[in-house]
Amino acid sequence: MVTREWLVETENSHTVRVDHWRMWSGRVHIYVDDELIFERHRKLYDTGLEHRFKVDGLPYIIRILYRTWHYEYELWIDGKLQ
Repeated sequence: MVTREWLVETENSHTVRVDHWRMWSGRVHIYVDDELIFERHRKLYDTGLEHRFKVDGLPYIIRILYRTWHYEYELWIDGKLQ
């Protein structure tokens, strides 16, 4: 499992965390301030993910990008890569 975590300093500070079980199970959990906001149980072959949500009225996007033999993790807030 891979865990990625970002500390977001906006009007209110938040922690965004992604737990990703990668290629074969494809399980993903996304947390904001330790509260589970998204869960994907299984995907036969994990080719990535894009999940959109809002925190304090701002649009957030979590992207898990599949690259040959590895993944990249991105957090976008209000159109800006963190």
